[in-house]
Amino acid sequence: MRRWFLLLVLLGLGVGGYFLLRPKRVAQVVEAPEVYTVVRGEVRVTVSGSGSLAPWQTLDVRPEVQGLLRSVVEEGTWVEKGQVLAELDPTSFRQALEEAQADLAKAEAALANTRAQGESALASLKASLKSAEVAYANAQASLSTAQRNLEATRLLYQAGGASQQALLEAEAAYASARRSLENAEVSVRAQQEALALREAQLREDLRIQEAALVQARLAVAEAQSNLNRTRVRAPFSGVVLSVAASPGVQVGPTSTLLTLGDSSRYRLVLEVDETEIAQVKVGLPVRVSLEGLPGQTFQGRVEAISPQGETVNNIPVFKVAVSLAPDPRFRSGMSADGEIVVREAKDVLVIPKRAVERGQGGAYVTRLLPDGSTERVPVTLGLEDNTRVAVLEGLKEGDQVILSRRGATGSNSQQQRPPEPLPLMGPGR
Repeated sequence: MRRWFLLLVLLGLGVGGYFLLRPKRVAQVVEAPEVYTVVRGEVRVTVSGSGSLAPWQTLDVRPEVQGLLRSVVEEGTWVEKGQVLAELDPTSFRQALEEAQADLAKAEAALANTRAQGESALASLKASLKSAEVAYANAQASLSTAQRNLEATRLLYQAGGASQQALLEAEAAYASARRSLENAEVSVRAQQEALALREAQLREDLRIQEAALVQARLAVAEAQSNLNRTRVRAPFSGVVLSVAASPGVQVGPTSTLLTLGDSSRYRLVLEVDETEIAQVKVGLPVRVSLEGLPGQTFQGRVEAISPQGETVNNIPVFKVAVSLAPDPRFRSGMSADGEIVVREAKDVLVIPKRAVERGQGGAYVTRLLPDGSTERVPVTLGLEDNTRVAVLEGLKEGDQVILSRRGATGSNSQQQRPPEPLPLMGPGR
């Protein structure tokens, strides 16, 4: 009897434990569909790359003359075109200029003296020539008179009106007048030759003196230029990227004083994968973000594409040079990412790609109607990026579409599993 009682107690405990520990039915949770309202927006297809920021051009600034460096600007200084970057000791250059100016004054004085002396000598020769010409004219007149007198005396002598002595005297006078004319002619020619020779000599002297004056003026200009070159000026506006020389050292045309970066625009060289480089063209816009200036986007432009690729980490990449407008916050060497906009659609209807079903018949979306029901609508799609797509036909702004749960994660997308029932304890266990 007692044994049966124990069996009944154990049986009761087992039945009670079963009802207490049996799996409970879990109510199935029905999630509401995720809905998206169609709006207008933009869709961009981009090619991404990364690189570092640098001035569009850099220049190693060197002095044009040899000398002792007296001062140089500090690294990081923003300078304007023509601003003094460095200065050499000007003492020796100033002395050279003073000497050249003194030589120029001597050359000017020598030229003036040569001209004055030459003009004085020419004046004297011209006066002598004038006197010789007057003497020649007088000799011509005397010869003409002596010739007329000789002819008249000869006629009288033939007629018996003049003595032989008178004829001889007339002939002697004529011969004397002729010799005087010949001498006067020789004198004129001599004076003319002397004048021509002196004029030629003066022209040569003046040519030499004028050439010396030109050289002296060039020497002054060179000395002045060398003095001016002791002040090294910025060839363009920019920032001093680095300084290579210190005051007190000897520098020359082969010495780099500093490196200047052009601040008129900046360069960003992006590395683009070979699979995407064919989409990149010169002139395309680029959206640039800098790690040093988070949350901001800067506009750039593709300026050049390298014709030959390079292997980086066993991947062929191509260099794409992007130009950026200047910004005082930019610093050379800043890390940057660039998105080259290869295609873009603006002011178009945009929906997530998760809303689209694609099949052999085309693309469809599930539209939510005002009464809560849905309908399957064919759509014509346009440009698409990684997450969104433009709708050209089939929807209008404000329509609501159902989003697929493809790829959804989280607790709501997982089915709840009931706990495993505990095993019943049998007799003797």
